[in-house]
Amino acid sequence: MRRFVKLLIAVIASTASLACTGVFAAAPNAASADSIAEIGTLQRASYRIDIPSDWNHSLIVFYHGTSTTPVTFAAADSLSPMFAPMLKQGYALIQSGYSVGGWAVEQADADTERLRARFIDQHGQPKHTFVLGMSMGGTLAVMTVETRPDVYAGALSLCGAIEPSNRLMQRDFALAAAFEYYFPGVLAPLLSLPVADIPEQARARKIRTALASKPAATQSLLRWYGTGNAESLAAVLAGESYEVRELQQRTGGNPFGNADLIYINSGDDFALNDGVHRYRAEAAAATYLARWYTPTGKLTRPLLALHDTGDPLVPASSAFEYALTVQRAGHGDNFVQQYVNREGHCVFTPAEIGHAFDELVAWANAGTRPSSGKLN
Repeated sequence: MRRFVKLLIAVIASTASLACTGVFAAAPNAASADSIAEIGTLQRASYRIDIPSDWNHSLIVFYHGTSTTPVTFAAADSLSPMFAPMLKQGYALIQSGYSVGGWAVEQADADTERLRARFIDQHGQPKHTFVLGMSMGGTLAVMTVETRPDVYAGALSLCGAIEPSNRLMQRDFALAAAFEYYFPGVLAPLLSLPVADIPEQARARKIRTALASKPAATQSLLRWYGTGNAESLAAVLAGESYEVRELQQRTGGNPFGNADLIYINSGDDFALNDGVHRYRAEAAAATYLARWYTPTGKLTRPLLALHDTGDPLVPASSAFEYALTVQRAGHGDNFVQQYVNREGHCVFTPAEIGHAFDELVAWANAGTRPSSGKLN
């Protein structure tokens, strides 16, 4: 979904520079002239390792977000400026491009753990290891810090999808089903697998035209979805078409359903609930989606989450689900949610990311728990 994220940023982040969107933006190299960049492939997964000449013997493990195809690294590629604050402080950085694209939580976990083991074999055991993740990578950051607290000192989730994956995806599927009700025939059938489709940007233009033709229906969708505007809604729905098919193919069935969902707050609830097509998930496919990943809340290391309040792809309010999960597990003191007031998905400046990381390090090393709320 990397192309979708780029499209979404272009549509809804016109007030912010693309250089502020972390891993998704082309930008000047953040590494210093005397740092070492290692590029390679490990079991079909491209990887990049950056080590400053003044390495402080601590490591950052980074998980990127979804991509339609595996991310590949090349020596000529620039490193995102989002990493500049950490590299300047002497942290080494490793990134796997993952061996497959799509909702690759299962494969990304294994690919990145192999890369971390390779780093240790080549460069020794770090004094401290932190995990960072962006978007789907936020899911992986949570899973990693929950399951490997002996390895990681703390985690930073940036615009992370940290509610249960099936809840996030089911909401998107329910949105697509509601769009199908109001605008029949605009999108490919939700259960067609596989299906030839138009390119993503052309699909977004087609959706945007349809939304403009029925303003009342568009407002009903926006009221139900709860965030964004007509422009960003078109990008979300365009990406959703890919997301639905990719996960149906990955799971060998349909993991999505709205059969038992009652739509409320659309302003058109009676007609929408009476007219929307009802789909039911297949058990094995739904089980896979829940497995990758449903947070346990067994959080014994610090986790700081940072969201844009105007994120239409991963709504900032969804992180509260994780806050409740860790509270129920008795680990609420190890989670903090912060935000910046900005429109777009993962639209942070390098300085904001660096500041959030500094807060995480101070929390992990000195017990200085950051304040919840606005990132200052």
